[in-house]
Amino acid sequence: MDLVLIELVLWVGLLFFFWALKEGLGRVESDIEAMGLVRHGRDSTSSSSATRYYAAERVAEPIGSYRDTQIYRYAVIQGRTYQFDRICPADSGMALDPDERCLAPGLVYQECTDRGQVPLATE
Repeated sequence: MDLVLIELVLWVGLLFFFWALKEGLGRVESDIEAMGLVRHGRDSTSSSSATRYYAAERVAEPIGSYRDTQIYRYAVIQGRTYQFDRICPADSGMALDPDERCLAPGLVYQECTDRGQVPLATE
């Protein structure tokens, strides 16, 4: 009988421990959500699908293609010169830096710091 009582007390203690752990982690999750560090559900995908695509005024030096779209080494966007950096698919959720612009269908260009000797022919 003593062993059964000890085992019962241990099981009750274990259940209490799991309950306390669940409650504590729930509070931590609420604190993280309140700070805005994590996006949940459709909010995170909607921000990636709302990527703003710019239109290039001029382009130069074709270097490849992506999804039937020509990739150029240089592009002038809103009067500033940008150089091709990477591809960022719409469903990747990747954020752009302030000095980057995205052309459809996900071509990311970074602003050139060296403004001299950048050939820009209209294509």
